[in-house]
Amino acid sequence: MSKIVFRYFFDFLNDQEKWLNRMAKDGYRLKKCGKLIYVFDECSQNEYEYAVEFVGNQSYSKAKDYRRYLESMGFHTFTKNIYLNFSYGKVSWRPYAKGIGQIATSPGGLNKELLILEKKRDGEPFELHTDIHDKLSIYKTVRRACVWAVLMIALLSVMTFIPDVVSVSLPMAWFLRIALLIFFSLFFIPTVKYSSLVKYLKEESKIFE
Repeated sequence: MSKIVFRYFFDFLNDQEKWLNRMAKDGYRLKKCGKLIYVFDECSQNEYEYAVEFVGNQSYSKAKDYRRYLESMGFHTFTKNIYLNFSYGKVSWRPYAKGIGQIATSPGGLNKELLILEKKRDGEPFELHTDIHDKLSIYKTVRRACVWAVLMIALLSVMTFIPDVVSVSLPMAWFLRIALLIFFSLFFIPTVKYSSLVKYLKEESKIFE
């Protein structure tokens, strides 16, 4: 029997991973996922476990090769978005990435910034990155993605106060401002969280040097 869940994660990495593992603990295995939807099949409790990898800073070809590598190791993989981008056949700029990874197209790497990895629980820790410097690099990139989301929302909020930029009624303008303030807060929380993780890992890396 399938279970359908509609959900969006502002903390698209750690919170999503914890939630998927809670679902697996309750006996639900991920079958497929979309921008806002997750479909699960029933399974034995604690039969599977999940990890979430951020690949939004990589070019499409590099992320695709990495996915094939992970699948060759026996992991089942799913792609997932980090933002709600519903465009099709367009080019998107990812300012938090580097080099060619800044450009995402659809079809291509757009809305495929995450890899969800699944494996059968075997008692071994499901941790792909054990090196502290690798973790630091990942969390820095995730923090950049959160920061850019906060900055873009802040810019949109400012634009609602500029005459003739947003041609809507005053009540609708205030509705937009309140909605943007809520989104700002929801993205700001993971920004602070990953900033704290980056600071912690920087201090840890100094200890091991």
